[in-house]
Amino acid sequence: MWGLMLRRLFASSCVFLFLLSICAFAQNAPLLHETPKAADSLVDSVGVNIHMTYWNTAYGNLAAVQSMLTTLGVRHVRDGAKYYASDPGYGIQEYEDYGAVSSLGIGFDLILTQGTSPNPLNTAGMAMLQGLAASQKVKVDFYEGPNEVDIQGDGNWIADTRSFMQQVYPSIKANPGSSKIPVLGNSLAGAGSDWAALGNMTAYENFGNLHPYANTQYPSYNFATDAAQQAAVSGAQTIYVTESGWSNAMEATDDSPNVTEDVSSRYVGRLFFETLLHGWPRTYVYELVDEDPDPGLTNTQQHFGLFRNDYSAKPAATVVANLISLMSDKGAAVAPVILTYTLETTSGNVHHLLFQKRDGSYWLALWQEVSDWSGWNAQGTPIVNAEVPVTLTLQKEAVSIEEFLPLESTEVAYSFSGRNTVTLMVPDYPLLVEISFGSKGGKAARPAGMPE
Repeated sequence: MWGLMLRRLFASSCVFLFLLSICAFAQNAPLLHETPKAADSLVDSVGVNIHMTYWNTAYGNLAAVQSMLTTLGVRHVRDGAKYYASDPGYGIQEYEDYGAVSSLGIGFDLILTQGTSPNPLNTAGMAMLQGLAASQKVKVDFYEGPNEVDIQGDGNWIADTRSFMQQVYPSIKANPGSSKIPVLGNSLAGAGSDWAALGNMTAYENFGNLHPYANTQYPSYNFATDAAQQAAVSGAQTIYVTESGWSNAMEATDDSPNVTEDVSSRYVGRLFFETLLHGWPRTYVYELVDEDPDPGLTNTQQHFGLFRNDYSAKPAATVVANLISLMSDKGAAVAPVILTYTLETTSGNVHHLLFQKRDGSYWLALWQEVSDWSGWNAQGTPIVNAEVPVTLTLQKEAVSIEEFLPLESTEVAYSFSGRNTVTLMVPDYPLLVEISFGSKGGKAARPAGMPE
């Protein structure tokens, strides 16, 4: 409570010298005329990787997996599409588990693998896979090309991948049950030259596929480089991020990238906003739960989860669940209404996105896109970033302006009424600001100058 009060006292006073610099900068602050995204698009952008066939790991407890996914509120997951003709029971068990997950209202991105039987995956094989999904009531969002093919030890991976996708894509489109399901391209993870070596794949995919891991750094750290490389494969196609995340193996002594649970929660919290800001409509964070016990925290691969191996929530799970809870707004789409406003700050690291809910209220997300970790492995140290003052000015007085800090809770952190200008303290994780021009729960009044 005292921390919040001190935070707000600082926000209102802004410290005299700093306020002078804000005011000097504010004279040149641009007037923003922004068409908001639907608030629910943020929720729909959130996906998570799971491994339901890892039956001897934490994923072997189906009820626990369902509970974690329900806690998060996610609508999309990513897993493998496998079938072996010599072991049909494997496929049945796999898709039964997928069906149990899908019963929660969750869709699947299913990764197709070159080792799947039959191989190559022809029209009959795709019909078999799609029939299996349909029989177990598995909602399929996407079929996806093979995962990180350039680091799987196949010396002929370029020719093999092109051959596989050349056969899979028309096989998916020829099947009435899967013809309308989009195809994500295969992913790459090796040397930067691998993308150009694979070459243009746009004839065999509907969307590109990117894994922009940021090492120990902030979400967008590699975005520019990764997007430029991906253009060699996917051209101008829309990109989907099917893996990104941070591990918390804090006792690892090698050079593998690891950060604390607190740091990864700050990164994960703004990951989905950064990818939306870059025009990438969905991001599957890696992964749901730490797969195997590793109490010594030495194995990097075992600590990417939003939940620990004992199914307890890490801070990253809390921020994802709170973001989804706050931004969820299912229902018929409504026409967005442009909002005109200014954001005044001396920091070039403050990013923002504007959303609107169907009741007319605006939700402004602000965050600092900065590093929270000094170093490239677990031997580094956290960086403490001071909150940055940002002055929001509206053209019309708002009935209410409320702030939410989803890293902490879904409760209102601070509120204003009858104001058109407020100073906000922006942290290194998302700050959500609800702006209402009408009574809550009813139709909000349109901003001044906007047509009815």
